[in-house]
Amino acid sequence: MWLLIKDAWRAESINDKFRIWLMPTGWRPADVANKYPAKKIEDVYHFTKYNPTASNALQTWSWIQISIVLIFISYLFANIATINSLNSSYIYIYGLFIFLSVYAFTDLMDRNRSALLWESIKNILGITIVAYTGNWFGLSQWQQYINLILIVYFIVSTFATAWFVNQFHKEDQQLSISI
Repeated sequence: MWLLIKDAWRAESINDKFRIWLMPTGWRPADVANKYPAKKIEDVYHFTKYNPTASNALQTWSWIQISIVLIFISYLFANIATINSLNSSYIYIYGLFIFLSVYAFTDLMDRNRSALLWESIKNILGITIVAYTGNWFGLSQWQQYINLILIVYFIVSTFATAWFVNQFHKEDQQLSISI
């Protein structure tokens, strides 16, 4: 997407600035392609596909995380009117929480160190919501210990992500030493 935006900006022809958005994948205006060459796949049948390694532990943790996110999303959809009636801005805060959750665990699956930052931000937001409202968007009316369960989840999730990021760092160091 960023390459498309840059190419549209750099194109000399007004026609090409609009045409770039409608052309097939890989098409670039000739003037831009000459001035700013970009790597592209020439043979779509024979290239190295993106495939980061994932241990069984990481795969298991990823399934746990996606299951928890699906529970959060299900709760949101089932109680969207109640959440909105508590405070109209809560729906946006909940949406931000879901976005951060998905971004953090996909970043972890990509083996990026920044996953710990995003996971920490998500979990700080979650703990702040529970501490500030004393409730997870109306959920504590049904479950007495939900706030404690959520806070424990946020803390465990942060430490698990830190552990995985540390493992990736160790694996990367061992790989660089062996090369």
